[in-house]
Amino acid sequence: MSSNEPDLGLPGERRSLRMERMFDDARWVGRVNDAASDSALVAGCVQLLVEHQQLSLAEQLAVQLPGGALLDRLDLLDLEAVDEATLVEVVAAARRVEARVQEVALHAAAELAQRPAMNPEDLAGHTEGPSDVTGDELALRLCGTKREGRKLVQRGRSLLRTLERTGEALKFGWIDLPRAAVIADGLEGVSWQVAMAVEEAVIERAPRRTVAQLRSDVAKALIAVDPAEAEVRAQARRSDRHVSRPQALPDGVASLRVEGPAAEVLALDVALESTARSAKAQGDPRTLDQLRFDALTGLGSRALASGVFGVDGACDAVRVDGRTAAGGAPAGHADRSLAGTGVRDGGAALGVVGGRRPEIQVVVTLEHLQGGLACGGADADAAECLCAGAPCACGGDVNSIRLDDVPMLSGYGPITPTAARAIAAGGIWRRLVTDPVSRTVVDVGSARYRPPAGMAELVRARDGTCVRPGCGHQARFCQLDHTVPFDAGGPTSVANLGPLCVRDHLIKTHGDFTVTQPEPGLFEWVTPTGHRYRREREGTTIPVGIVKQSGDDPPF
Repeated sequence: MSSNEPDLGLPGERRSLRMERMFDDARWVGRVNDAASDSALVAGCVQLLVEHQQLSLAEQLAVQLPGGALLDRLDLLDLEAVDEATLVEVVAAARRVEARVQEVALHAAAELAQRPAMNPEDLAGHTEGPSDVTGDELALRLCGTKREGRKLVQRGRSLLRTLERTGEALKFGWIDLPRAAVIADGLEGVSWQVAMAVEEAVIERAPRRTVAQLRSDVAKALIAVDPAEAEVRAQARRSDRHVSRPQALPDGVASLRVEGPAAEVLALDVALESTARSAKAQGDPRTLDQLRFDALTGLGSRALASGVFGVDGACDAVRVDGRTAAGGAPAGHADRSLAGTGVRDGGAALGVVGGRRPEIQVVVTLEHLQGGLACGGADADAAECLCAGAPCACGGDVNSIRLDDVPMLSGYGPITPTAARAIAAGGIWRRLVTDPVSRTVVDVGSARYRPPAGMAELVRARDGTCVRPGCGHQARFCQLDHTVPFDAGGPTSVANLGPLCVRDHLIKTHGDFTVTQPEPGLFEWVTPTGHRYRREREGTTIPVGIVKQSGDDPPF
């Protein structure tokens, strides 16, 4: 028996179960609905059975819709007897069943919230919180928190009332709960018109995007659909900037959360990364993570030792005893009794790593950088334009902008055009200006920084991240890999280079993963189990199929 002819001769009860449950496959449903007569129905079923017989077990699992039939089938499998490709599809199929069950839970929570018993009349007049008790009811039953219970209700309502396509995608296992939650949570509080428009923009690609990519897609679409309201939300969030109090963790460890405008947080991250890499290049034995931590906490240890905490620009340097230090005097060297709690010798230089000083990219179209959103008609209200914070003579329509035109901040994601213009005018940012039609890079900020060193910079700018599908490591911290190895004749060219993080470079070289680059910036990966995936230029992952493996399929 060949690998593409699985044995359908299952004994007795199992054969009956499989034939009954096979109608869960969407293709069967479509053929049955299209049948004009009983004879056509029989012919259609026979044809489908023939087609189904030609699929491997892994391929059959990949196309079966979630539900009781698929769960029964998975439960009957002898997992120790199937091949590696099938085991991958078993995991994927189980996730689809899980998504179906999660949709039922969310639907039930939303339905429960509509019942009179969950909406006591007296409660609404005595609380500023939720006027229903559904979240409280579910929290008790699930042994969870009220917040978790309320989140179930909120997500269920969203999927049932406004985001019907997201609910359908979850029901049929096309997306999982984390992806559905990203859409529902990201659109909480916006108008139903905006929510539906954003859902329309992101739902088709959602199954092929990582959770982080999808979160960025939602944020990007929110800006594109309603840029003015997006700017209002951004301003409100900026005013909520804060640093949390330490949270105790096991084993004498604590955490601290920093939340604020993306530009400022990214500037801190780049400074820490540059400091750590500079120290590492000079032979420091600590890991990059340890060096990043020590550089940041060194601020506190030096402030305690010197009595001065210096914060240039944002406010005056403040003494730790509460008094203000005139002139923003720099903090002194850390006390040696605090050695090991921060960067040694009172600080560390950002330095130049790999011939470059630290910087962050903001990608913005030329028209946005010059001060206008997508220009519409001359009848638009010029006072609504966000051009450089002042009325714009172009009279542009700012009700929406093209999705591809939303500015992107490297290491974060989509930002408003107003924020992009402010960042591009700053001194520590490298702007990548794209042509509004071709989206190709037309300017790399050479007026303020020396231009990137040729090919490597072009490749990193093109790909953005590591080119393994789903990997989010930023390209500027990745190794440049020859897709076709140099020693095998692969040229050093834009069409044969791609950034890979350390782990993905290793699995390509030593882990039996194969990579091709059919077109510059388009990468196809084949895993050891024969699964093939394509990474699109914007990072979307497309499952291409399963490479046929030699050998027989085991019984199932």
